[in-house]
Amino acid sequence: MLECGRLDNGFEMGGAGIGIGIGGWGSVERLTITNYSAVGNATNGILLEMQHPGRPQPRGIRIVGCHAQGNRFGIADWGADGLIVTCCTVTGNLEAGFQVSAKGTTGIPGTGGMLTDCVIDGNLRDGVSIGNTRGPYTVRGNRISGNGRYGYHHQDLGTGDRAAAEEIVIESNDIWGNGLDGVRLDRPLRNSVVLNNRIRNNGRQCVPAAAGGGESVHYGDDVLVDQQASWPKDGHLGKVLRVGARYAVVAANDENSLTLAPIRPAATTSWSADAPLPGTPYELPPAPPIRAGLTINAAVDSLTIRGNLIRDKGAGTQTHGGWITERGSCLDCRVIGNDLDGNRTPIRTDTPAVGGHWESAATGPQQPVEPGG
Repeated sequence: MLECGRLDNGFEMGGAGIGIGIGGWGSVERLTITNYSAVGNATNGILLEMQHPGRPQPRGIRIVGCHAQGNRFGIADWGADGLIVTCCTVTGNLEAGFQVSAKGTTGIPGTGGMLTDCVIDGNLRDGVSIGNTRGPYTVRGNRISGNGRYGYHHQDLGTGDRAAAEEIVIESNDIWGNGLDGVRLDRPLRNSVVLNNRIRNNGRQCVPAAAGGGESVHYGDDVLVDQQASWPKDGHLGKVLRVGARYAVVAANDENSLTLAPIRPAATTSWSADAPLPGTPYELPPAPPIRAGLTINAAVDSLTIRGNLIRDKGAGTQTHGGWITERGSCLDCRVIGNDLDGNRTPIRTDTPAVGGHWESAATGPQQPVEPGG
């Protein structure tokens, strides 16, 4: 389905390629969506949305072998129980490739689902974005790469349940080349697992602030070219480009040009207003100084982080293997057998971990590093 909701402003309800209201047929709804392509739709490429807050969330729904590209959200679970999403390609969506949230009409997020064996690549912000579900949810065996912000992002979305999520499983995924952190936890978790993932060479958004203007600078509907620039490939990935009052978001860059994302799905321009005139000065913000493989920016309790390869293999973009921020905390966690080779700093703890068991793959049992280390 192509460009449904193309007259929307990009934030209105509706406008999905295929949007299915669920919850009207009991605890099991026998539904399979297979071999479906959803491209350039205003909100979701494929959406399951709970319609009745007083009824059970239905099981029995599967999404298999589908393609979601250039939508606001690629595939979204807004209220199913046990949704299975497998063998899908989810690419180039403007906010998230796969999303679980409480953004639907009833404010009920999905729960108990499985996202497996998918390619989730090149989405403008997050690859996988999960928020406001009480859990469980499993993300296993996916390629999550080249997204503009975070590979996996656990955060608050919508107005649903804000209690700690439980039994979230992030297992055996290949998470690489994302703009900022490979995995970022911005919402409380309890009794969850990060297991056997390969988290490497993230933090591609690594270039300092940049500015330019004058004869070397030219603009198109979806591009900026500065002949005097010398940028590393995708070093500005995911940044907001500002030209006066106009803005656009960088989807990719080479040495002297920025490729810009559409301002909304199926739009022919990337700019918030008319394209700038040649020579108009532009600004790009600096990269964040810390870009970790795994960041804990919320309270986590009894989290197991085991057997992950969290590396920077010479790219120099992923600055830290793990980071517990000032807002984050780690209570009774088990951090065991992770390979943190190649990061400038293996683990930084701005908030010291409390209790639990920490053991490096290389050095055996240990305490977490000192604050700020």
